[in-house]
Amino acid sequence: MITSTNPLTGEVLATFEAYDADQIDRLLDEAVAAQGEWRMTDAERRSGLLLSIAVRLRERRPELAVLIATEMGKPLAEAEAELEKCAITCEYYAANASSFLASEQVTAEGRIEYEPLGVVLAVMPWNFPFWQFFRFAAPVLAAGNGAVLKHAGNVPRCALAISSVLEDAGTPPGLVAVVLAENDQVARLIADDRIAAVTFTGSTEVGRIIAAQAGQALKEQVLELGGSDPFVVLADADLEVAATTAVKARFLNTGQSCVNAKRLIVEDSVADEFVVRFCAAVDELVLGDPLDRGTTLGPLARAGLRDTLHDQVRRTVKAGAVLVRGGAAVGPGFGYLPTVLDHVRPGMAAFDEETFGPVAAIVRAGDADEAIRLANLTEFGLGASLWTAPERSAELVRRIDAGAVFVNAMVASDPRLPFGGIKHSGYGRELGVAGMREFMNAKTVWSADPAPRLVIRPAAVEVFDRGSGVRTVPYVGAWNCVANRITTGTTTFAPGTEIPLHSHNVEESVLVFAGQATAVIDGERVDLEAGDATWVPAGVPHQFVNRGVGELTIYWVYGGRAVTRTMTATGVTVAHLSAADRGAVAGVSV
Repeated sequence: MITSTNPLTGEVLATFEAYDADQIDRLLDEAVAAQGEWRMTDAERRSGLLLSIAVRLRERRPELAVLIATEMGKPLAEAEAELEKCAITCEYYAANASSFLASEQVTAEGRIEYEPLGVVLAVMPWNFPFWQFFRFAAPVLAAGNGAVLKHAGNVPRCALAISSVLEDAGTPPGLVAVVLAENDQVARLIADDRIAAVTFTGSTEVGRIIAAQAGQALKEQVLELGGSDPFVVLADADLEVAATTAVKARFLNTGQSCVNAKRLIVEDSVADEFVVRFCAAVDELVLGDPLDRGTTLGPLARAGLRDTLHDQVRRTVKAGAVLVRGGAAVGPGFGYLPTVLDHVRPGMAAFDEETFGPVAAIVRAGDADEAIRLANLTEFGLGASLWTAPERSAELVRRIDAGAVFVNAMVASDPRLPFGGIKHSGYGRELGVAGMREFMNAKTVWSADPAPRLVIRPAAVEVFDRGSGVRTVPYVGAWNCVANRITTGTTTFAPGTEIPLHSHNVEESVLVFAGQATAVIDGERVDLEAGDATWVPAGVPHQFVNRGVGELTIYWVYGGRAVTRTMTATGVTVAHLSAADRGAVAGVSV
């Protein structure tokens, strides 16, 4: 029996019978058939589905946030933020699917084609019941794969709501199957030939079992497992910002995240001041009903989690740590007071084990070298946060063993960047282009007939009139060359014109061919003359303004074939040189 329980009250909200073998068999058949058709769709069709999913997630956010809060205890504001992040991630892959799916010409004869693997099994946890699924599903669907979701046993209503959102968005029937199954049914799913690959997010203990089962079946797998992330604060850090950020980093989602800052490693010379500032911010946390807007800390998701956490606190204090705040369970439901343990050392439970709940372990280090040593003294290697002066951070980052290091910021996943760990935190990556290609076949294609040579003559190219005295001449791009990996052209500005502040999904290099320009890049203004060049990273807001008395012509090169433009003022993203792109820049100043 699969049971949904309110962690605030302990009330059973609903019960469900696990699907039997015949039901699962039918769903797998439907998934394989649907994926066989989906793999043949183009990037535009896949992107359209992802955009529709994003719309449905936002439309239903109020009801879904309440569902998350009541089924696993997340405070309402955090549940709403989780759903928004799901929508943003769907939009990210919708905007970038074409470029991520594009073939790569490596030699004159050889190229790499990226093709879907098939139907991917996702065994997902309860702590971010929507985000954990959609951060997997968005790239998987963009890649042309299908999916089977086996969700955690304590969030069955969230699992069914996910299925409803997908159906409302127009997902092809069968393409994503939600299976209500007991844990002992997972092995059969992994071994089934209709499953091409497996992804699992959860504990290291269960990850080992999943890895063995998938390995026995020779299935591609991604494992995102436990973490005991260090939050390293050195003497030259901004202690006020570090302390307040540490509270959020540790207690977000009631401390039930793999990338929560679990070990706060502070250089001894500033440790006392840090503890005072940290505890002052902890005292501002409000433990209560997740549906109350004033609540910042909800109950733990299950009674067993609370009991395990309290045992870790008890053993740590018994071993010599100082209990500064909290350290007790509170009712009703599965609540636990925000807890601070000071003078934690290696060998104590709160240092050696992953603490999955609202417990902060403060570890004191003699100097920066010892702090880095302590940070690495763990079986885990998921994320790390480093607080120090920027000029020394690069050297220290290289010494930290982790899948991600955030400098003067808390660890958080970002759809644009790969996410995953090393050591016992698992292997493989989610998100970014790397996450999408984890479940794709990188197929080498060799053709005796090399790619055709391309000559572009300006007189034969259609001018893209943006309006208001700005016009673009496209040269090389996806429209005329299937083998290239760049997009090039020129844009000419009449005197006094500009393109509004915007960013692209790929890097851009710009050469001032004629005239005088002012480049505004990430808030910095730079005057450019003919012959000057500049470079703009992906995602950085920028614009070019004609500051001369004559026409300004720039030659631009984008580092990709499927380029998008996001207008900073509106947040609207459009395909480069599309009809929507024309409208996006028509209102420039003159």
